[in-house]
Amino acid sequence: MTRKKLIIGIIILVAAVLIVKEIIDYLPYFIGGAPLSVFGISNFDSKNHSVNVQIFDSNNISLFDKTYELGDSQSEAYTVQYPENGWKDVHEKERLFPTGTYTFIVTMDNNISKTQQIKMDDDRIASINIDNNGNIDIKSYIT
Repeated sequence: MTRKKLIIGIIILVAAVLIVKEIIDYLPYFIGGAPLSVFGISNFDSKNHSVNVQIFDSNNISLFDKTYELGDSQSEAYTVQYPENGWKDVHEKERLFPTGTYTFIVTMDNNISKTQQIKMDDDRIASINIDNNGNIDIKSYIT
């Protein structure tokens, strides 16, 4: 009987340790919310635009390359963010985009391009804006 109780006690202890570990890992997100997106794009121009975003890490390795079709400033499709539906796992952003400096290359309508290095961490997001004259602006801001 005592061997059975010992095994049950060990199983309960291991389960409790795993539960406490998960709570500690997720505690910052319970307090501060889910991780921020990596970037957002807003089109304030009166024309639709095709916007390609490429992101490279500090070793010049491509991490992201996607083209978005943005509507004009009067449409509902004038903004997008990545990831579009939030993070599936709260640790995914830390794994894919750890704190560091990233190079953003944004190409609009296959001919207007802008390159900007952006420092990324848990409190920063890259903001890509197309102004009402069709100019691209890339900034990092703290939320």
